Amino acid sequence: MALGVDVGGTNAKVAAISPGGQVFTHTSLPTQPERGPAAFVDDLCRLVDTWKKLHRFRVSAVGLGIAGDVDAEKGKLRYSPNLHGWEGFDFRRSLGRALRARVAVANDANCAVWGGYLTELKKKPDHVIGVTLGTGVGGGLILSRRLFHGATGTAGEIGHITVQPGGEPCHCGSRGCLEAYAGSYGILRTARTLLELRPAEGKILRGLCSDLELLQPSHLTAAAQEGDALAREAWAVTGRHLAVGLAGLVMVLNPDVLLLLGGVSRAGRWILDPVQEHFARQPFRVPFDRLELRLAENPDAGCIGAALLAAERGR
Repeated sequence: MALGVDVGGTNAKVAAISPGGQVFTHTSLPTQPERGPAAFVDDLCRLVDTWKKLHRFRVSAVGLGIAGDVDAEKGKLRYSPNLHGWEGFDFRRSLGRALRARVAVANDANCAVWGGYLTELKKKPDHVIGVTLGTGVGGGLILSRRLFHGATGTAGEIGHITVQPGGEPCHCGSRGCLEAYAGSYGILRTARTLLELRPAEGKILRGLCSDLELLQPSHLTAAAQEGDALAREAWAVTGRHLAVGLAGLVMVLNPDVLLLLGGVSRAGRWILDPVQEHFARQPFRVPFDRLELRLAENPDAGCIGAALLAAERGR
């Protein structure tokens, strides 16, 4: 059995994955990045020990997908906008010793896109751009049916493409990044700004979440579905920024499929429609006319991809 761990800025999904990519059991752990990486590893190992006793399986490989710039060769995190203080920690050695299993460490978005490619796309197209939409925005590039890492292993950092020069601050320290508009914190910033500027509007949204500090993208989706114009505008702003970044990637890489994954993608048409509208207006038609835009359905793609990457590297 391989263990797949998808570490986000807020929560980590953990799943035991069969060799065929099926989820045997899964759960979620709070990441609590302020406690540091060693505390997170301890929590993870306690969970695995419980599973081993309960289900009586052996863990042969562990795949760890981490949000940030990962040195896959060394098994360390080089930089993460949402996991400050985790840089330089040797996850491969720490987990390998504790669980007595081989460990692969990779960027979480690469894992999710690889998992999405394996589970969502039956025909296995040659070229796929995957974008993960959650606390942050990540990406993965599958070129000629292989996960593309780039010269330093940082290929696919789609969230830090500039879509608005000098724009809103991003957790990476720059301004105007795609993540600053399409990551959950950027989406909520847009919504709160609209609510502050137009206090007479957004009644449905305010009814669903009266305390704006507790606002979540799911509230915006529910309000948009119920006809709240302000919530729909917040999604439209998000979608337009996302579309600008994605259109540039389509022109550069000319993929067969553009796959959106992650919790924010559950907004469905509210985030997808602005992207499709922007693509329809592009004058250079050929790469957009043949492109398939897909929303992933498997919520465990990150865990599956991480586990199978770890299993593959041990062969």
